[in-house]
Amino acid sequence: MDLWITALQLIGTVSFAVSGAMTAMRKGMDLLGVVVLGLVTAVGGGILRDVLLGRTPPAIFSDPLTAALAVGASVLVFIPAVRRLLSRTPRVYEVTMRWADSLGLGIFTVIGAQAACAALGHADWLTIAFFGTITGVGGGVLRDVLAGDLPYIFRKHIYALASLAGALVWVGVHRFWNDAAAMLIGGSVVVVIRLLAAHYRWSLPKADPKEFE
Repeated sequence: MDLWITALQLIGTVSFAVSGAMTAMRKGMDLLGVVVLGLVTAVGGGILRDVLLGRTPPAIFSDPLTAALAVGASVLVFIPAVRRLLSRTPRVYEVTMRWADSLGLGIFTVIGAQAACAALGHADWLTIAFFGTITGVGGGVLRDVLAGDLPYIFRKHIYALASLAGALVWVGVHRFWNDAAAMLIGGSVVVVIRLLAAHYRWSLPKADPKEFE
């Protein structure tokens, strides 16, 4: 089971690092900015989760492989040939970003729920779902703030709700099945909701700023 979780974490790390690096490049940042944004996106949610759970220092500081992988993925995306491929058309950038962000969100949501359950034992379902959601969205929020954007979770295409739904599914499946099934099904729910929301442009109702002018 530990190997399964490690494999998922590495995939999620690469996915989120790519989304962070692509955001940095869209903002015109240099290599350092690309690496920092990729790293923060990949590990930010886990750090927030560990701090709230009272784990200090957070687990990432004793896991150099994850940080190195995030840095490596960010540098790879910055290579001119890769940049040209990603920027060939707006559609290529959009699809790559959507998949990378959705995979990272789904994987880290269920990893966060799993970590919270292991740390807190038989905590209530809402607590586990909260920590899963924080782990899933935390890195993306930090990415957007550092990039000078309104965090994605507050503006479009069902994001935090997709993470929360996946975390709740993890809780339900985990109670009646096993960890692997809970992670697979819960993570898949997040990815499917995110992709459908982006495709059909589902968003929550929002206020019109002009109403307050």
